Amino acid sequence: MEIVAFVLVALCLMLGAIAFAVPVATRLRLPLPVVVATGGILLGTANVLFSPYAVEVTGAGLLPLDAYDQWLLSTLALGPDTILIVFLPPLLFEMALAVNVRRMLEDWATVLILAVLAVAAATAAVGLAVFATAGALEGAQLGIIACLLLGAAVATTDPAAVITTFRGIGAPRRLIAVLEGESLLNDAAAIAIFTTLLAAAAGESALEAGAVGTAFLHAFLVGAATGFVGALLAARLYPVLGGSALAETSATVMLAYGTYLAAEQGFGASGVVAVVFAGLTTGTVGFVRMGPANWAGVRQVWAQIGFWANNLVLLLVAVIAPPILFELTPAEFALLLVVYLAALLARALILFGVMPVIEGLGPGGAIEARQKLLLLWGGVRGAVTLLLALSLHDAGALGEEARLVAALAAAYALSTLIVNASTLAPVTRALGLHQLSDADLAIRERIIAGSIERVRQVVKDLARRREFEPEALAAVEKALRAERREAVAPHMDARVPFGDRLRLGLDIAAAQEARLVRRGFEEGAIDPAVMLRLRLIADRLADGARIAGRAGYEAEAKRAFEPSYLFRLAIRLHRWFGLERPLAARIETRHTALLEMDRVLRELEIFCRETLAPMIGADAAENIAELMHARLERADAEIEATERQYPIYCAALEQVLLARAAIRRERQQFDRLSADGIIGPELHGNLVRGLDRRGRAIARPPRLDLTLTASALLDRVSFFSSLDGPRRRKLARRLRVRLLVPGSTIIAAGERPTAAVFVASGALAEAVDADQVPRLWATGDALALDAIGPRPLRREQAIRALTFSKVLTLSRRDWRRFFATDPVFAAYAAPAKRKG
Repeated sequence: MEIVAFVLVALCLMLGAIAFAVPVATRLRLPLPVVVATGGILLGTANVLFSPYAVEVTGAGLLPLDAYDQWLLSTLALGPDTILIVFLPPLLFEMALAVNVRRMLEDWATVLILAVLAVAAATAAVGLAVFATAGALEGAQLGIIACLLLGAAVATTDPAAVITTFRGIGAPRRLIAVLEGESLLNDAAAIAIFTTLLAAAAGESALEAGAVGTAFLHAFLVGAATGFVGALLAARLYPVLGGSALAETSATVMLAYGTYLAAEQGFGASGVVAVVFAGLTTGTVGFVRMGPANWAGVRQVWAQIGFWANNLVLLLVAVIAPPILFELTPAEFALLLVVYLAALLARALILFGVMPVIEGLGPGGAIEARQKLLLLWGGVRGAVTLLLALSLHDAGALGEEARLVAALAAAYALSTLIVNASTLAPVTRALGLHQLSDADLAIRERIIAGSIERVRQVVKDLARRREFEPEALAAVEKALRAERREAVAPHMDARVPFGDRLRLGLDIAAAQEARLVRRGFEEGAIDPAVMLRLRLIADRLADGARIAGRAGYEAEAKRAFEPSYLFRLAIRLHRWFGLERPLAARIETRHTALLEMDRVLRELEIFCRETLAPMIGADAAENIAELMHARLERADAEIEATERQYPIYCAALEQVLLARAAIRRERQQFDRLSADGIIGPELHGNLVRGLDRRGRAIARPPRLDLTLTASALLDRVSFFSSLDGPRRRKLARRLRVRLLVPGSTIIAAGERPTAAVFVASGALAEAVDADQVPRLWATGDALALDAIGPRPLRREQAIRALTFSKVLTLSRRDWRRFFATDPVFAAYAAPAKRKG
């Protein structure tokens, strides 16, 4: 019991220290990791200098304990490897969940350079520089493997302190996105290299470029596959947990540790890479199989876990690091400067030498030189580097070199925290990156003005309803007018170009669209697959607006209505193998997405005119509202086209969506009554269970029957209306069915048709210029009948589908087989040739 009480007291003290470090960091305007690490270093140093009962614990630290506590704690103490396994998976998993993968992909080239190439460069630069310098210092000689291990340990950056500072000072959003992506992948890359080198040091593999590269690729790729597959398997588990947020959070904890252990112990790969990819997959697609309203709760729990893991490991390692540092000689301390400069130069080489070569590959454009300087100075090392340093201290494969390598790695990590992280704010100000441009400043003023105007209107409405005294309303309005004058410069409109206001408004509208989609999913109104599709559309709209303004937004809006890759693949699967279910599923998802898009766009039109107009101006807001209206008209046209093709399915789907909306509103009403104390927990639970039963009854939407059999569609073709039953059945066996999506081509320009085409449903037209009247074919019509002739004519214009259309095709060979052997089919031949 004594050791349990000791551990609990120690845990309470550490959590209390971390809690009180938050207001201290706020007061001192320093990143929280800097304050936590500084406190840990001071405590560890005092422990070394002033402890009356100094005893070394697992070679990693000194603690003031009596003899019994010393023996018991030294027996049960956590070693560096244990700390790594306990803290690293939740730390990395939480970071991965918080990353916007879509935003990270905008700068995929930059992220990969910083995460992989920069890690390899830092490993080589630090390792070779220390190896060369150590050879010239007496008593500080190190082998090449030990030096490279030192380089791998210090190659990984810990941007937690940097991101906190960047957000506080308003640094560019793109820098934050780059650092978030770097933080995930460089830990994985560095630890994979570190593990490979450690195996070489232990004699398990040869230190050859090919062997090291192969081992690294195995560790990285197998680890990534383990995390990805593990996250998909966990996603299959969520629906059977009864919609419990607590159970689903527990499953994600199992996923974080399970993928780490499976990769490390089962496949000999990188557990860190597995955890990172498990988190990315869960945060991108896996969460959609959770209870709709549970994802926010899971994220909140993981934010707390990440806070504990990051700061506890930082405090623990900072406390036990000083004893290692005190063992360094003056000559060995000189190597610390070599490590610092080599790591800095390696990062500078990547940022200013390699990155400009490939910056044009991504849509994000080039990073300014000032921003690169900030990235250079922001290469802070943290908890991961300290953990790797401590694991080196106990690495028996390095022998006597382990002590020096571990001390240098720990000293370097702590120096970057104390020096680099604590000075990021003044460096940012010195580079001028904390200031908004004139256009951004003017836009900020307009947003403030619009917000204050909305607040003033709300206050007026409240005063009228509550019948407040006019003097109270006048005093509040006077204060709001004064705030507006203070925040907003005169002639504001003249300072903000229309294009900048329009670009900002489109960005805000896209963000609002994503929020409406997420809210619909959390309320249970939108299916997971539909939510993912609509969220992707909103992200693309925001990207297009940021890169190319209105033109980019319109291009992405048009792209949203085009068939996706999966849709086109489903069409090919039907055409080649006759598979209907994949195609029906894609049409179901598309139509449901269009219905939800219609609802969201109607809300966005109101948002633009009522909320956005005060922020960006009535002219820009009206322009955006027109874009929304154009998208709404296109969505309505697509919905109407599908409803004409599949009226029974569409009516059933609308009934399900309305039933879901009713259940959602009832649940909200029951929750409100429970929160107000009008109904008790028992009654509330009974009512919710009743809703759940109704919800399960309509959980599975209706299935679409494509009716893509030739015999069923042949009745719609008037060309063959006079055929008797046996001949119709004989013909149906030779007809081929094709489903055309809007805009798809059935006969290309300049092509000789190889089969006659009969329209079973939908509409086709020639692709002609805008000033020409196209030739149209509707349900029951036939075209390309000259394909049965000996030499079909080339088509001057392509023939394309105007709507979803079903057509039947009959090849020349099959046609001739019919009219050559049957007089009734032969009677069709001459009129067909004339029509063709």
